[in-house]
Amino acid sequence: MPVKGSSRQIDRDCLVCGQNTRIAHLGIDACRACAVFYRRARRGQDLVCRSTTGGCPRGKTLNCKRCRLDHIEKLVNQSGALPELATASSSAEQIEKDDSNSPSEDSGESSNPAASSSRIPQITDLPIIDRLKTHYRTMCWARLMGETQSRSEPPHPLEISLETGPFLPATIGSLAVANRILLTALLEFASSVFPEFGQLEKKEKWDIVVNNFYRVRLLEGCYRAGIIYPDDMNKKFAGYTTWMSIDNIEYFYSDAKGDKAKAVEHIQHSTIRLPDVRKAREVIQRVNPCLEEFLVVLCIMFWSLGEMTVRDEITRIGETYTEAILKELHAFYREHMKIDDYATRLGQLMMFIPMFDRSKDMKEHFEVLHLLGVLPADNFTYLLQKSN
Repeated sequence: MPVKGSSRQIDRDCLVCGQNTRIAHLGIDACRACAVFYRRARRGQDLVCRSTTGGCPRGKTLNCKRCRLDHIEKLVNQSGALPELATASSSAEQIEKDDSNSPSEDSGESSNPAASSSRIPQITDLPIIDRLKTHYRTMCWARLMGETQSRSEPPHPLEISLETGPFLPATIGSLAVANRILLTALLEFASSVFPEFGQLEKKEKWDIVVNNFYRVRLLEGCYRAGIIYPDDMNKKFAGYTTWMSIDNIEYFYSDAKGDKAKAVEHIQHSTIRLPDVRKAREVIQRVNPCLEEFLVVLCIMFWSLGEMTVRDEITRIGETYTEAILKELHAFYREHMKIDDYATRLGQLMMFIPMFDRSKDMKEHFEVLHLLGVLPADNFTYLLQKSN
């Protein structure tokens, strides 16, 4: 039996640098030096792999800051641990503790060649925002690859990029493909950013993703169009690589069947008519959200379940993430954007959520297109709105 008051901590090897440690940090078997390095490196300058391979192995020979950071991020994301839900204040307290001059509880870590000895101003951790940025980029790449490779004449790999596409006018046929890819990517994105989401039943995950589908697509479509096409306020992205505009609506129905003329007339006069795109683009342009703000809105939007009937546990998860991401946003404004009076800006961002909640309008719109013969009964987009 251990002596009363003795530590039950056991020695272990840090999964990143191989140094001996008695305390697990970041929710994984990582030493204090790696935890401090991780928090500092994410706030510092871009790091470059010393070997230029991006694959320096873990262990005591690791002397590459770029690969050290990559190894830590991969292990943290894979762990599914929940330090991510810690409040901004508790994260700040942990950084202060890690950066203090008190003796380390771990042994031998200060000798790690990659550890930094310099001190930097205290900055609050933003774990959810950081995961959103990482996995949103991954989701964008998946959609980019899926959409471009599904074309009858795929572009050369050297011609494909997140910034340049290539982007083409959308058709109703390409929209169905883009919708299927987006929903598939959203399932993986949500599971990666919100570990608890990945543990839900399949139907629960599907219902939540479909509940978010239309508003995520509309918000992102206008937000990205403002970046790619800042001078054409009539455009919005329909998929990741395809765009729509009132100026080419006839082309949108070029591969459709049924009464195309009626379909064009309907979209020009319906509640989701494309001229509304200009209004949405103007609102986003006035606020001019950065990527972090856009992703915070997506996160809150994702857990705004509205009239959905879900278990209390799912409601609790959503409320926890909403509270945590708002705390991170407050810290982001104060410490990164250096804004003290941001109440008005925060209110403008929150207005995006009801403004893009057009699910009911979209359902009615697709039902009309079905009656006009433009969307057949087996069309994925039509089946999507019928299933929710």
